[in-house]
Amino acid sequence: IGETMYKEIDELIEAIYVDEIFQQYLQSEKKLHDEKIVLLLSRHQMLQEDYLRVKQYQNYMTSDDLKEQLKEVKKELFEHPQIQSYYQSYYALNDLLEKVTEIIFQGISEELSFHQLTL
Repeated sequence: IGETMYKEIDELIEAIYVDEIFQQYLQSEKKLHDEKIVLLLSRHQMLQEDYLRVKQYQNYMTSDDLKEQLKEVKKELFEHPQIQSYYQSYYALNDLLEKVTEIIFQGISEELSFHQLTL
Protein backbone atom coordinates (compact mmCIF):
# COMPACT_ATOMS: atom_id res chain seq x y z
CA ILE A 1 0.00 0.00 0.00
CA GLY A 2 1.44 3.31 -1.04
CA GLU A 3 2.08 6.27 1.22
CA THR A 4 -0.58 8.27 -0.59
CA MET A 5 -3.25 5.71 0.31
CA TYR A 6 -2.21 5.76 3.99
CA LYS A 7 -2.45 9.54 3.98
CA GLU A 8 -5.94 9.43 2.46
CA ILE A 9 -7.03 6.79 4.97
CA ASP A 10 -5.72 8.95 7.82
CA GLU A 11 -7.65 11.93 6.44
CA LEU A 12 -10.79 9.82 6.20
CA ILE A 13 -10.38 8.63 9.80
CA GLU A 14 -9.93 12.23 10.95
CA ALA A 15 -13.00 13.33 8.98
CA ILE A 16 -15.09 10.59 10.59
CA TYR A 17 -13.71 11.42 14.03
CA VAL A 18 -14.72 15.08 13.82
CA ASP A 19 -18.08 14.33 12.18
CA GLU A 20 -21.11 15.31 14.27
CA ILE A 21 -22.52 11.77 14.09
CA PHE A 22 -19.36 10.26 15.58
CA GLN A 23 -19.14 12.95 18.25
CA GLN A 24 -22.79 12.34 19.20
CA TYR A 25 -22.05 8.63 19.48
CA LEU A 26 -19.09 9.32 21.80
CA GLN A 27 -21.22 11.54 24.02
CA SER A 28 -24.02 8.98 24.19
CA GLU A 29 -21.56 6.19 24.95
CA LYS A 30 -20.02 8.20 27.82
CA LYS A 31 -23.45 8.66 29.38
CA LEU A 32 -23.80 4.87 29.63
CA HIS A 33 -21.16 4.94 32.37
CA ASP A 34 -23.65 6.60 34.72
CA GLU A 35 -23.91 4.57 37.94
CA LYS A 36 -27.66 3.96 37.57
CA ILE A 37 -27.27 2.67 34.03
CA VAL A 38 -24.32 0.45 34.95
CA LEU A 39 -26.39 -1.05 37.77
CA LEU A 40 -29.35 -1.55 35.46
CA LEU A 41 -27.19 -3.22 32.80
CA SER A 42 -25.56 -5.43 35.45
CA ARG A 43 -28.95 -6.43 36.80
CA HIS A 44 -30.12 -7.29 33.31
CA GLN A 45 -26.99 -9.39 32.69
CA MET A 46 -27.41 -11.30 35.97
CA LEU A 47 -31.09 -11.98 35.33
CA GLN A 48 -30.31 -13.09 31.79
CA GLU A 49 -27.67 -15.54 33.04
CA ASP A 50 -29.96 -16.83 35.82
CA TYR A 51 -32.80 -17.26 33.36
CA LEU A 52 -30.64 -19.23 30.93
CA ARG A 53 -29.38 -21.48 33.74
CA VAL A 54 -32.90 -22.17 35.04
CA LYS A 55 -34.21 -22.68 31.52
CA GLN A 56 -31.85 -25.65 31.14
CA TYR A 57 -33.76 -27.35 33.95
CA GLN A 58 -37.25 -26.28 32.92
CA ASN A 59 -38.56 -29.79 33.49
CA TYR A 60 -37.61 -29.49 37.16
CA MET A 61 -37.91 -25.76 37.90
CA THR A 62 -40.10 -22.89 36.76
CA SER A 63 -38.51 -19.86 35.18
CA ASP A 64 -41.66 -17.72 35.10
CA ASP A 65 -40.54 -15.36 37.88
CA LEU A 66 -37.13 -14.82 36.31
CA LYS A 67 -38.71 -14.39 32.90
CA GLU A 68 -41.03 -11.69 34.25
CA GLN A 69 -38.19 -9.90 36.07
CA LEU A 70 -36.06 -10.00 32.94
CA LYS A 71 -38.94 -8.60 30.90
CA GLU A 72 -39.37 -5.72 33.36
CA VAL A 73 -35.65 -4.87 33.37
CA LYS A 74 -35.50 -5.00 29.56
CA LYS A 75 -38.45 -2.63 29.39
CA GLU A 76 -36.76 -0.28 31.85
CA LEU A 77 -33.54 -0.44 29.85
CA PHE A 78 -35.12 0.25 26.49
CA GLU A 79 -37.26 3.08 27.85
CA HIS A 80 -34.31 4.82 29.51
CA PRO A 81 -33.55 8.08 27.62
CA GLN A 82 -29.78 7.58 27.78
CA ILE A 83 -30.05 4.05 26.38
CA GLN A 84 -32.34 5.29 23.61
CA SER A 85 -29.94 8.12 22.82
CA TYR A 86 -27.04 5.68 22.68
CA TYR A 87 -28.84 3.34 20.27
CA GLN A 88 -29.94 6.22 18.05
CA SER A 89 -26.38 7.51 17.80
CA TYR A 90 -25.01 3.97 17.37
CA TYR A 91 -27.32 3.28 14.41
CA ALA A 92 -26.58 6.70 12.89
CA LEU A 93 -22.84 5.96 13.12
CA ASN A 94 -23.39 2.54 11.54
CA ASP A 95 -25.28 4.18 8.67
CA LEU A 96 -22.46 6.67 8.17
CA LEU A 97 -19.80 3.95 8.15
CA GLU A 98 -21.88 1.86 5.76
CA LYS A 99 -22.06 4.82 3.35
CA VAL A 100 -18.30 5.38 3.65
CA THR A 101 -17.70 1.70 2.91
CA GLU A 102 -19.96 1.84 -0.15
CA ILE A 103 -18.13 4.92 -1.47
CA ILE A 104 -14.70 3.37 -0.89
CA PHE A 105 -15.53 0.10 -2.63
CA GLN A 106 -17.78 1.55 -5.33
CA GLY A 107 -16.74 0.22 -8.69
CA ILE A 108 -14.31 -2.40 -7.33
CA SER A 109 -16.69 -5.31 -7.65
CA GLU A 110 -20.38 -5.60 -8.30
CA GLU A 111 -20.40 -8.91 -6.42
CA LEU A 112 -19.47 -7.31 -3.08
CA SER A 113 -22.35 -6.40 -0.81
CA PHE A 114 -21.78 -4.07 2.13
CA HIS A 115 -25.25 -3.91 3.56
CA GLN A 116 -25.89 -5.34 7.02
CA LEU A 117 -26.94 -8.94 7.00
CA THR A 118 -29.90 -9.91 9.11
CA LEU A 119 -29.99 -13.47 10.35
